[in-house]
Amino acid sequence: MDQRFAEYMWYEYLLSLITLYLAVAVAAGVHVLLYVRNSRAAFGWLGLIIVFPIAGALLYALFGINRVRRKAVRVSRESRIQPGKEALTPNFSDGAVRSQPGFRVTGMDLIAGNSVSTYHNGEEAFPPMLRAIETARREVLLSSYIFDNDSTGRHFIEQLAAARERGCRVCVLIDDVGIRYSFPTIIRELEKHALPYRRFMPLRLLPPSFSINLRTHRKVLVVDRRVSFAGGMNIGNRQLLHGPSPHRASDLHFRFEGPLTRECVRLFAEDWKFSHGEPLDAWQETCPEAGTAYTRLVSDGPDDTLDSLMLVIMGVISSAQRRIWIMTPYFLPERQLLGCLQAAALSGVDVRVMIPEKNNWPLVQWALQHNMSEMLDAGVQILRRPPPFAHGKCMVIDDDYVLVGSGNFDPRSLRLNFELGIEVFDPGLNRELGEHFSQLAVTCSPFTRELLRNRGTFTRLRDGASALFSPYL
Repeated sequence: MDQRFAEYMWYEYLLSLITLYLAVAVAAGVHVLLYVRNSRAAFGWLGLIIVFPIAGALLYALFGINRVRRKAVRVSRESRIQPGKEALTPNFSDGAVRSQPGFRVTGMDLIAGNSVSTYHNGEEAFPPMLRAIETARREVLLSSYIFDNDSTGRHFIEQLAAARERGCRVCVLIDDVGIRYSFPTIIRELEKHALPYRRFMPLRLLPPSFSINLRTHRKVLVVDRRVSFAGGMNIGNRQLLHGPSPHRASDLHFRFEGPLTRECVRLFAEDWKFSHGEPLDAWQETCPEAGTAYTRLVSDGPDDTLDSLMLVIMGVISSAQRRIWIMTPYFLPERQLLGCLQAAALSGVDVRVMIPEKNNWPLVQWALQHNMSEMLDAGVQILRRPPPFAHGKCMVIDDDYVLVGSGNFDPRSLRLNFELGIEVFDPGLNRELGEHFSQLAVTCSPFTRELLRNRGTFTRLRDGASALFSPYL
């Protein structure tokens, strides 16, 4: 009797376990099919859940679910773009063609009357940023992915604290993953100086939130709603090309003065509110025209703006007639973007991509090598820039268009992070960055088919295995 009862209990336990496995797997699988838009990512999650139902579902719950549920602050394109409405177009050659993708994707006109200044590395960018904070009269808004607790980071903290003591409202938005690149984190200094700050998507145990995705990768500084700084630079010694950090990187950053600043304030206000910050005051410093550049801000993230930056990039690439020069630290184009670049090169457009010779994330470099032959065969030139690590990002199209900001050419930037892109229609900036690209190209070595062919079997296997994780890199 006891043996039969034990067998019965064992069958009951086994049946319950199987039922639990099936219920968890089915629930997770249904969620994947309903909410994961990327088919490759969905296929990968489904495979993991089928093979390891409990562990796969747990990993998907922690890392695969988009928990960002921001109310759509952007009105839909159908309501913003009225029938018959024409986009504002720059008054130089081909500007009308390239202005259309950004207009159709964002519903926003180009903003005329802006000046743009370019800074190379922290040695050039940090002094004017600190001077702007030092001269602030009313408000300083700062958003950064990495904010290191080092001499540079503490210098920014001191200037922010001084601005607050003068009566300025100071708001600091930091990503909760990015701040952990230094220890102790900059939180200690922010609290020491009583500076108002918010952590974007904070990591916590209860309720569980450990997502390394859905990070804000935006870098924006706005002072008195009249001048803004944006680009690829974080805050820390790592951005000083001749500084003490072992992780030094070269980079690009930009200063904007003019009406574009209003859009930078709007975007910061949305992120600040999402991070439970108090609403910004309803005042607006007059932003008179300060230059001749036409600009447009492109917000991108895994919310209502998903794929905005990708669509804009594909649109302007498709309109290129002469050159497409891309500078990026992480280059893992998804299939549709890769096809645009291949088509442009096959049609005779000069397509060049400048990447670091040695990436700080080896998996990215290995995955790129697996698919690089397709680009080389189509005529895309891949230029490898020697150390230090090249973190700068920009895209130069023909003679009139530039795209700058925080985004990289990889799935993490274009699908998993919150990014900021700024379209600039300005022949002067186009010429300046084109010359900068040309000067760097002289120091680069090309990636060739011979290099790919000379890889050993183990290296090929490593690169192929790395490419499987491309949607998550």
